[in-house]
Amino acid sequence: MRDWYVYDWDLQGLPAQFHVDLRYVEEFDTLGDFTTLLYVSCYPKKAEAQAFSAREKRVLDNVSKECERILGEHCAFVGFIDILAQRRYYFYTSDARLLVPLMAYCAEEDSLRLECFKAEEPNRQTYYRLLIPDNAKRQSVDNAAYIASLRQRGDDNAAYRRVNLHFYFPSASGRTLFGENAKTLGFAIGKTDYIPEREPSYYIVLHAISPLDQESITELTTKAIYAAGTYGGVMEHFDSAFIQKRGIFG
Repeated sequence: MRDWYVYDWDLQGLPAQFHVDLRYVEEFDTLGDFTTLLYVSCYPKKAEAQAFSAREKRVLDNVSKECERILGEHCAFVGFIDILAQRRYYFYTSDARLLVPLMAYCAEEDSLRLECFKAEEPNRQTYYRLLIPDNAKRQSVDNAAYIASLRQRGDDNAAYRRVNLHFYFPSASGRTLFGENAKTLGFAIGKTDYIPEREPSYYIVLHAISPLDQESITELTTKAIYAAGTYGGVMEHFDSAFIQKRGIFG
């Protein structure tokens, strides 16, 4: 059973959930010429449906299994994306001729509407640019875990509080420029430090006022991470105060 890395992110302005097999980051170079992308798009049987039915959801998992059976050993199943009433499976292969039996299967499946496509990708750009999460997307997963941990302890996630974003930079000048940029993005600048025993060494913390919900926090971390990347900076983590959720009597 695969251990999918799962994250939520907008795709073309629509909310989507990504599932990606990260082990191919290390393994692709050992597999040979797996540079033909085959992707299968799955839709509800009824064209006007806004979501998959319960029965169709069960069939969806069988689609990927059947595709893997058809592609056999010439297949790297790298991930899939759910977006509204659509799921798209992504496979790389060394044999472009496998598109033919895959198309035949898509035409014969009668529980869903399936479409199959092929693209030549010498650099496997769909995997590396679309599916593999960047630092901001990975941080969104960490954000969700942190928020959930506080909620389990009784935190009032809807309460506004100060949140702290911790960054490190390879140079003092990069940190300074980032700090000036961060102020224009609405952050306040907190503590700075130099920690020679770690790399990068130049530390800065940003502060913002926000409720502790996934959308608000990820909006903050995303814009800060992208701004920091301009100056070679990396975000280590975010934290916040704990605010106890009050009961009906207090």
